[in-house]
Amino acid sequence: MLLALVAQMGEFKPVTTVQLQTSFLRPVPRGTPHVIVTGRVLRHGKTLSYGEVDIHTPDGKLAAHATTTYALL
Repeated sequence: MLLALVAQMGEFKPVTTVQLQTSFLRPVPRGTPHVIVTGRVLRHGKTLSYGEVDIHTPDGKLAAHATTTYALL
């Protein structure tokens, strides 16, 4: 999520996690060579930014979903 936030802002700025909620939906099988991680900034404000992250297995199944809130310092 931090990489998506840096891309949104155009530079790195210090942030701190206010809230992080993760739902683990299925295990990633042992020996899986990689997973697909997608981070999205839902709203970027002056003091708070909201986002979500999805982690998919190579076959496209959703393994985990997280929502985040960051405070800009």
